[in-house]
Amino acid sequence: MSTGSGDEERAWAADKRDFVADRRDEVADERDRVADTRDRTADDREAELDKWERHLDARAAELGIHAEESGASAQRAEARAGRSQAQQNRDEARAKRTIAAADRDESTKRRQADAPPTRLAMVFADIAEQLYDADSFDDVLSRIAEAAVSTIAGCRMASVTLCERSEYRTAASTDPAATAVDQAQYQSYEGPCLDAVDAAMVYAQSFPDERWPTLASRPTESGVQSALSYRLTAASSATADSGGGSLNSYGVIPYAFNDTAQEIGLILAAHASVAARAVDERSTLQSLGRDLQQALLSRDVIGQAKGILVERLKITPEDAFDLLRRSSQHLNLKLRDVARGLAETGEFRMTRSSRPADQQ
Repeated sequence: MSTGSGDEERAWAADKRDFVADRRDEVADERDRVADTRDRTADDREAELDKWERHLDARAAELGIHAEESGASAQRAEARAGRSQAQQNRDEARAKRTIAAADRDESTKRRQADAPPTRLAMVFADIAEQLYDADSFDDVLSRIAEAAVSTIAGCRMASVTLCERSEYRTAASTDPAATAVDQAQYQSYEGPCLDAVDAAMVYAQSFPDERWPTLASRPTESGVQSALSYRLTAASSATADSGGGSLNSYGVIPYAFNDTAQEIGLILAAHASVAARAVDERSTLQSLGRDLQQALLSRDVIGQAKGILVERLKITPEDAFDLLRRSSQHLNLKLRDVARGLAETGEFRMTRSSRPADQQ
């Protein structure tokens, strides 16, 4: 007798299959980390051997001993050739592991995209928490780019473009190739990352694309074959010169982004825009708080300086403030710095060469 409906059983089977796949990928990732550590150790060891052999050769030359006479030349040459071949084999193995890891990441993203809505919601909840925990506006932009790579199937690299005073710049990037593709678009004055500043989503299935004839196939020179860009809304009044920006996802094959990937990207861009505004506004409030605190401290020290002059010169508070202002102009110092100097040292000068006021 069945313990549940057919849909529940299929959902359970899918969850179990995904759990096994995730665990398998974790094991593969750990195995690759061990292999990378082992290869780095081998690289270091062989670098030391090469350094030691160069030292021996230099020492033999100092003593006037030819390598051929010592009989070590052929042996060392053979050993170096063996190490060189081993190094090449390790490099090839590392390259294969990098490709396999990228393929596993793609599989993980596709499993998440095909998962039930609840699981996808949990993924985005985690992303939202990371975005809101960012320490600064630049930090949140970097996390947005990283989130695109980790959640949008087909995205191998990502960047964030900002439009400031009608100029474009890459504010965050996960790969130098992504930055290069951005720059190609800025130089061409066209491309998906520029169009997405004003459009919710712009998809370039492959390059060249007839919409951007000047850009043509330049992205492919950096290994990018397709692009998916989303609009990021402008931050807050603190960045009033900002005209918004775009989140750019880049694929290494044509038609890299299916319908599901495009929809997930839209959700991510919406999360990212809200988080960026929140973090920017938080930074703005902190900056305003610091400015207010500085203003209060300045007012306090100016009050102290005025009190000193009033008591010392028997003048009114208004005349004391006027003296401080004129001293600031003559000394080319800020008013609060003149006041601080008087409060801390007791000396007050109207010019750089004048004597303190109480000695005149």
